[in-house]
Amino acid sequence: MNEFITNLCMTVIMYGADNLMTMMVLVFCTGIVIKLLLYLLLRMEHSFSSGFETRAHRYLNDEYKDAKAFTKFSDSVEYVLKRTYQELYIKRKKQFRRRKEDSRVDLVNRIFLIEEGAKSLILDTLKQTKYHNSRNAPNFKNISKFVFRSNPYYTKLWGVIPVALTNNVLSILPSLFIIGGIFGTFLGISKGLPALKMIDPSDVAASQTTLRLFLESMTFAMYSSVVGIFLSATFTIMNSFLSFNAVYLRLVDKFTQSLELLWKDAVLKD
Repeated sequence: MNEFITNLCMTVIMYGADNLMTMMVLVFCTGIVIKLLLYLLLRMEHSFSSGFETRAHRYLNDEYKDAKAFTKFSDSVEYVLKRTYQELYIKRKKQFRRRKEDSRVDLVNRIFLIEEGAKSLILDTLKQTKYHNSRNAPNFKNISKFVFRSNPYYTKLWGVIPVALTNNVLSILPSLFIIGGIFGTFLGISKGLPALKMIDPSDVAASQTTLRLFLESMTFAMYSSVVGIFLSATFTIMNSFLSFNAVYLRLVDKFTQSLELLWKDAVLKD
């Protein structure tokens, strides 16, 4: 049993000492790419929420000549949501096509499933607001949270990777890099120490070679800690700048306030 544990430890030490820093850098680069993709998806959700807010204000200011004098809350919400979708995606796509930029827009749509997500958001919002009247004010904050959290295109990147779980994993990567750096330090020390037993005082040349190999192992040990700290600090800074919570709270607030304004307008017209 002891021999098995010893062999296992030696295998981990040899493999880890040779590949640990490479693995840490690969995980770091992969984490950055995924973080950017998730953040872009969230920004696109925020873009729709901001567009909805803008068009809700235009509707309330009677800037849309084709808008009917809706007295039902659900009708006004449906009009503004569909207007937002048309102007953000359909009309913009036609403009890009005239500018020969349609291929790039289509690529972004395919990657993030933007239009499908917007359609799902509209349908869920209409379901939540359909049966509310001016006498009973709904909880708009809960409605906003529900339609975004239940949207399969917004909660999963490419419709496959769960956004919340992935973001939670990315948030602990800085700590894992620190642990990886410390682990690399122990790997380097563990790899170098057995070589000291091979020192033969009578053979100066062999002893110098052994000491050189030991110092190389110690250098790796120190480099592992430095790399781990650097990757951890860099990823922590990136997490701070690309804050999911801040953007999510803003988009929910914008969507909530827009629904509240449309509901108050329906109350006044009722």
